[in-house]
Amino acid sequence: MTGTATLGSVVCYSGRATSANWEGRHVADADQFRRFVREVVRPRVADSGSSFASDLRGLATTGMATEFVKRLLTAVPDSEGWEVGEALAECALQQDSGREVHWPWNTVRDRRTPRASLPGTDLVGFYREDDSVLLLFGEVKTSSDANTPPNVMNGGSGMAWQLEQSATRLDIQRALLQWLHARCQSQPYRDLYEKAVGRYLKSEGKELLLVGILIRDTAPSELDLKSRGQALSTKLGKPTRIELIAWYLPVPITEWPKLLKEDAS
Repeated sequence: MTGTATLGSVVCYSGRATSANWEGRHVADADQFRRFVREVVRPRVADSGSSFASDLRGLATTGMATEFVKRLLTAVPDSEGWEVGEALAECALQQDSGREVHWPWNTVRDRRTPRASLPGTDLVGFYREDDSVLLLFGEVKTSSDANTPPNVMNGGSGMAWQLEQSATRLDIQRALLQWLHARCQSQPYRDLYEKAVGRYLKSEGKELLLVGILIRDTAPSELDLKSRGQALSTKLGKPTRIELIAWYLPVPITEWPKLLKEDAS
């Protein structure tokens, strides 16, 4: 992943209930958070690792075409706070959670595309633990809601319901596996895919990791995750694993889109 900055979060609470674990992670340093957004999250949102822009510039053979390419490449709507939150969740899970996570594709790019192709869930990737690899399906919620838990955790569009759907609906799982298959044709992702999907099939669709990420700009509270973790653990037993993680961040969500344009001081 691009960038060397870290969030530097500390665990402020944790709990477990059979197949579910939950933890809250607090980031106190606002300057460190801004640097993380600039150096790690911004390239993820902008997809700076893609050759698309350089290829377009190379195909422009006249001055007028070059100017048009400039306009074309900047024809991107400003990011909303929740969009930054989803990119931040991918980066934080990979760099700040203590877990070895692999994204075979820039899922942020797919979400930012009109009629995005990513089916059924926000996060799709692989989780490696020692010699084992699990499929990872996840949901991301970004909220400034003063309630604990925030409304995004509840109801038919809430995190718990969406995670349950990912774990139980074969049509969603089939679409996600097909999506992954197209993006894992070369190494190292092909090896990860074969190991994770092999375990998934052997368990008849049960052995996978569900991750729910809550991004907050409020004070930490275990109430944000505890009841959802307990409820999911009663519905989804082992070998399915559930991990809920909340990041509590020091800059208001409304300011996050501005951070993408902020220059380093």
